[in-house]
Amino acid sequence: MKRALADTNFYGLLAKDAKRSEIVSSIKAKKELAIYGFKIVRSELRDVPKKIKLEGKNLRIDLLNLYDEVTGQKSLQFTDVIAQRADDYYRAYREFGGSKSRNGIINDFVIVACASLNNLDIVVSNDEKSMLAENAVRAYRLINSVVKKRTPQFISYEKLKNILGGEPNELF
Repeated sequence: MKRALADTNFYGLLAKDAKRSEIVSSIKAKKELAIYGFKIVRSELRDVPKKIKLEGKNLRIDLLNLYDEVTGQKSLQFTDVIAQRADDYYRAYREFGGSKSRNGIINDFVIVACASLNNLDIVVSNDEKSMLAENAVRAYRLINSVVKKRTPQFISYEKLKNILGGEPNELF
């Protein structure tokens, strides 16, 4: 079974997708894939303003419901080790020339640290400007190689959607 952590943007893309109910059903039915929840992701979803509507529905409530439905009871805990690893990523990221402020990128690093420390296979994200920036990915690989942890594979929402739709893929 492949184990995954979905970044916050995954839930926004899923909420807007015309085939969302089919995708959610496929995630729940797929025995080869488990998507875990994580406090940082849920907190970012809770930060969506209450007044935003999508197709007449409260977006914040919809996103939180999607999160709960996709992750079920599978949730990973935030630890001091995860926080330390995220700080290590940030230091390496800056040394590789990364320019984002710590506050602007640390949650992305915490998500990747959580996935790495929990030996997850996949992080689903479309965040190419921070989480998936070249300097960030180099930082994950460097720090994880030093501490002998595997860096998860990064896939986009579209790639996950194609996999769930039955497209042949090397992940499964």
